[in-house]
Amino acid sequence: MNNGTKRSPKAVTRALRTTAVLSIAALTLASCGDADEDPRVDENPQEEIDPSGAEDQGVTSDEIAESEEDQQAADLAEIEEDVWESSLDQESVTITMMAGLERGQALFGYAPEFFEGEGESFELSVTGELEGDSATEVDYSPDFQVLTFGEDTYQSVEAFAFDYQAQIPPEVEPEVDAEELSAALSSEGEWVDVSNAEPSVPRTPAAVLEMLRGEVTETLDVDSLAELELDSALDTRDGQNVWVYSNEEVELAVLADESSPQLMGLRLPGEDADLEVTVTGWDEADTPEEPEDETIIEDEQLQGILNELI
Repeated sequence: MNNGTKRSPKAVTRALRTTAVLSIAALTLASCGDADEDPRVDENPQEEIDPSGAEDQGVTSDEIAESEEDQQAADLAEIEEDVWESSLDQESVTITMMAGLERGQALFGYAPEFFEGEGESFELSVTGELEGDSATEVDYSPDFQVLTFGEDTYQSVEAFAFDYQAQIPPEVEPEVDAEELSAALSSEGEWVDVSNAEPSVPRTPAAVLEMLRGEVTETLDVDSLAELELDSALDTRDGQNVWVYSNEEVELAVLADESSPQLMGLRLPGEDADLEVTVTGWDEADTPEEPEDETIIEDEQLQGILNELI
């Protein structure tokens, strides 16, 4: 080990006593160091769609609004709040987010240096019940999954080891590397019970929606998208009529239904790449199967594995 790297036995003891599982791994298996910082759509939418030419565009005429009134998008200022409330009031959905690595690091708290040479983008998908049984996958790493069943949350061994390594500051030399941690965990099970922790990635579609709602305000520095005076148009997404509000940088697509205008798509600008969101399968998304008990590494068992590694 580098002689300039510091260790703190007291920090190790405190870590083993906490129930924040990812903090346990990061603090127990890594030296403390001196770090002060936490390491942790379509463009040009059609302004009008002619029902007579809809089938040439791959859309049947009965999917396109027939009356002139229906082809007029609702006033965004009047429905914007309803978009989020209506979306959060549904039963299930699939949400896919794509963005550059800098956006991923900012959203999920990974040390920026960890991703050097790992590509230029990330994709995260969450599917299932809004606040119930759901599955999260991230393409940062193979087999990165988080499963949620009510108050129980399980992270794949690969995801747990990935999060451990990704949240260690670059100036800290780990006592155990991610490969060794993964091997030790894999010999005992397939899933780590992280119900008492807070995984870096969102657990449920509802959590993603809340995160996106905050991203709109923070990224654009506005209280409402209506402040931007976006152009509006009618389009189709996932086989349904949508209203699209956009300019050169921003796009919001919502179900063309004033009584229930669920989110269907979102694009926000970013320094390295835009954040693009696709929403499909409202109230039709599949729910994951709960892991078998023998494949789950419970908290007490996990702490025993960590103790053996140090």
